[in-house]
Amino acid sequence: MSMFAASFSTLQKIGKALMLPVAVLPIAGILLGIGSAHFSWIPTQISLLMAESGGAIFVSLPLIFAIGVALGLTNNDGVAALAAVVGYVVMLATLGVLGGFYQEWSLVTETLGLTVMTKEIMGIKAMDTGVLGGILAGAVAASMFNRFYRIELPQYLGFFAGKRFVPIVTAFAAILLGFVLSLIWPFIGTAIEEFSQYAAYGNPTVAATVYGFVERLLIPFGLHHIWNVPFFFEIGSYTTPAGVVVHGDINRFFAGDPTAGILGGAYLFKMFGLPAAAIAIWHAARPENRFRVGGIMVSGALTSFLTGITEPIEFAFMFVAPVLYGIHAVFAAGCQFLFSVLGAKLGFTFSQGFIDYVLFSALDTKPWLVLVCGPVVALVYYVTFRGLISLWNLKTPGREDAPEASSQAGSGQGGLAGDLVRAFGGADNIVSLDACITRLRVEVADAGQVDQARLKALGAAEVVAVGLNMQAIFGPRSENLKTSMEMYLRGEAVEPGRETGPMLKDSGADLALLAPLSGRMVPLAEVPDEVFARKLAGDGVSIDPSSHDLLAPCDGTVLNLHPSHHALTLKTGSGLEVLLHIGLDTVKLRGEGFTPRVRTGDRVTAGAVLIEFDAKIVAGKAPSLLTQMVVANAGPGSVFNPAQGEVTAGRDVALRVRAKALAGGVESIQGGVQISAPIVIPNPDGLHARPAATLAGLAKGFEADVRLVAGEKKANVRSLVAVMGMALAQGDTVHLEAEGRDSARALETLTRALRDGLGEATVAVARPRAAEAPVPVSDSG
Repeated sequence: MSMFAASFSTLQKIGKALMLPVAVLPIAGILLGIGSAHFSWIPTQISLLMAESGGAIFVSLPLIFAIGVALGLTNNDGVAALAAVVGYVVMLATLGVLGGFYQEWSLVTETLGLTVMTKEIMGIKAMDTGVLGGILAGAVAASMFNRFYRIELPQYLGFFAGKRFVPIVTAFAAILLGFVLSLIWPFIGTAIEEFSQYAAYGNPTVAATVYGFVERLLIPFGLHHIWNVPFFFEIGSYTTPAGVVVHGDINRFFAGDPTAGILGGAYLFKMFGLPAAAIAIWHAARPENRFRVGGIMVSGALTSFLTGITEPIEFAFMFVAPVLYGIHAVFAAGCQFLFSVLGAKLGFTFSQGFIDYVLFSALDTKPWLVLVCGPVVALVYYVTFRGLISLWNLKTPGREDAPEASSQAGSGQGGLAGDLVRAFGGADNIVSLDACITRLRVEVADAGQVDQARLKALGAAEVVAVGLNMQAIFGPRSENLKTSMEMYLRGEAVEPGRETGPMLKDSGADLALLAPLSGRMVPLAEVPDEVFARKLAGDGVSIDPSSHDLLAPCDGTVLNLHPSHHALTLKTGSGLEVLLHIGLDTVKLRGEGFTPRVRTGDRVTAGAVLIEFDAKIVAGKAPSLLTQMVVANAGPGSVFNPAQGEVTAGRDVALRVRAKALAGGVESIQGGVQISAPIVIPNPDGLHARPAATLAGLAKGFEADVRLVAGEKKANVRSLVAVMGMALAQGDTVHLEAEGRDSARALETLTRALRDGLGEATVAVARPRAAEAPVPVSDSG
């Protein structure tokens, strides 16, 4: 990926992440706007309550942005949100301590001539970094989450491993962030203050005009959200009667600043200009296409007029007629210029549409100018678009050389969601999936597999491709489409054509696993057993069961059935080994309450009953009924997509796996085979899942091929399934064979670990002669 494409991808993600906190602005604006208007028909107490509630949201915007950005950059993981809160308050505390120090340091205040201001924020006196500080804190929290959420720690620190480590490391990272900001923020703050004063008070006409032009130019790339932040939340400052200082055009407007509202010119082109352009495109279409184009354009016009969402119209012409889009950007800047010159000050929250206009007109200055100037702007847009389309024969919708495919293209398996996934090149080609208000944002592995024509036939107004980053413009339904696509990729029910039942079979090293039990999905990291929580036994899912028959999640062969009948392993046609483990510590039940319906070597189909169990007996004697389904031999880089919520056994897909190279033994490395002294298994319950996983984890630290040998049975110790398949019980005698560079160290470490019970409590057992040093033998031995 080129540097430009990589940078674009990063900016896209940041822009998308900003949409979640921005989404809270409408309710904040409605509460504060109505509450501050003091309508006679609303009791004073209710008005005060609404105003204070809305004001609380605006005051908390930095923290809200920190949380929203962290969620947006981590696929909505709640731990990242917690880490963002921790990071933000730690950053504030750091800025407070260092800010107080700088205020007393003559080098800063006198030599450099900088003013270091601190204020109380959430009860912490700190340098005020505003929304930008919240965005940075959220980005740091997201970075820490993405880097450390699967970290493994020594066993004695195991409680803090995985996601629990993220808030801890974020706190330390936030101290560093606060230190860096304390050094540069006086300079940045001074620059922002100067820009703010210029934009808000020095020459707001120029600022609003430039804003309007650049914002429209960034729309095609989805980067306008980043451009909006300083204008919405930073320019200007206003002190409320209560003594609270607020920043940004939106915040100042609702706080009562009479100079705020400089971006109100957008009401003109969103409510009137672009709807008129849509009508012009409709009228310019060929007669045979006017009915189809009319439906699309009228829908886009209503969306723009009511909500201020303009992309459905803009993407209809920005790529087929870029000259029109350039003219539109100039017109948008002109609207901002016009309202600034006329002294109109209009506020907004979500976007400048009719809904915002009605809600906040009581707070606006000269809102009637929208109704006076709007029709004139509409006429200018209509005449310009209609004239240039005809003059230059622009290929706007309905004037194409070849007829378009119907937007109601027939749906295949999975309905529209399935069609969209296939149009993006299939599940294997989708690296990440997101959406903002108007567009699906999809990162793909191979842009050549994306069928842009198909996406347009499915309703996309346009498809933007920059490197491997695709944007399909579906308008306000984009978020719902994203959700449906995610459900389809997880195998959940979406539309007619749902994938269910035995049709779901593995294909190559890709596997869709049905729920083996009905119940509630539980993240593996939350299982109160370190072997499963730390994924030592493999990655997968856990289910809190409400049914009592363990079903086969896929077609396969029973590789082994544990003697205690609480666990078994299926091997799929592609070689993946799926371990099913009922409950925790259920090996201690010695088979009580479990009735197997299959034997080792049996071929089974998806949905077949594998084991029946008595839930009352098992729940009464085991710590938990949580049942784990993990893929024991998926290699590094494999992708696991678990379902969420409630699942039904044999019907819903609980886990999708895109497996890379299968994990297995190390290739034999030059050096003779070495054999350990005999080892007696001391574990009261034998080598069941927990000790077998511990052994496999230890073996992966050596460059050696190590085998566990018991009579005629052998197993690669890196394979949890193979070790469990040996069904070794307490008192069984085994030895290890190793081959490779680290064979001596591997034998010493693994022999000691086996004799010590691999972390489990043991009882004394008779041992053969004392351990001896590993004995080198020939390769044929």
